[in-house]
Amino acid sequence: MAVVKSALYSRNQAFTLLELMVVIAIFGVVASIIGLRTGNFSWWNEDASLRRLSETISFLHYQAGADQSFYQLELDLTKNQFRAGVLRPDDTAIASLASLAAGAGNLTLELAAFLNPSAGDSQTFIPPPRYPSLAEPYQFPEGLVFEDVVTMRGTIKPGDATSSISGDNTRAVIRFTPRGFSEFAVIHLKRPSGASVTILVNPFTGVTETYPERRDFEWAYGRKKE
Repeated sequence: MAVVKSALYSRNQAFTLLELMVVIAIFGVVASIIGLRTGNFSWWNEDASLRRLSETISFLHYQAGADQSFYQLELDLTKNQFRAGVLRPDDTAIASLASLAAGAGNLTLELAAFLNPSAGDSQTFIPPPRYPSLAEPYQFPEGLVFEDVVTMRGTIKPGDATSSISGDNTRAVIRFTPRGFSEFAVIHLKRPSGASVTILVNPFTGVTETYPERRDFEWAYGRKKE
């Protein structure tokens, strides 16, 4: 009888150990899946934010023409946010731009509008009438940050950017005109992993190109070759 009890005890003990090993294995698999999905979710969330920025730029390019309005995208380089609105120039700005129109081509006029400081100082930034939600700041996920923004006015970095609309030193701007011309811009960002991302804005089509690395581009239209 003692031998039988001992055999049963050993058999039950082995079965319990096997169950424990199975449970540990299951926990390990579940933990691995959760960790993998969490990492993938963060990456997808970052990609979704980059796509939203790119799609917003293309949308503003075409919407400016459809609405016959000047649109502006504001990039908050400190808070890592962006928002869009409509520019309404006052009578002085309209008169100054109209004086440039005589004998000038579309591109020449647009460049004058972008680079003329007096035009930028006399504009009001308001929510788009048909798309007021665009004026609400869109927040990047934690760790996805702006490195710098390059426009025809030069390179802007967090802390030294200026906006004629906001009047502070935290924002860069990209403008879109009703004649189908967008401001040339190169947006450099960095992921939480440290990987760089570059978004290039084509001023003639509004189409953006995204590169999974840092790339530098320069606006050279109209410059004389050395």
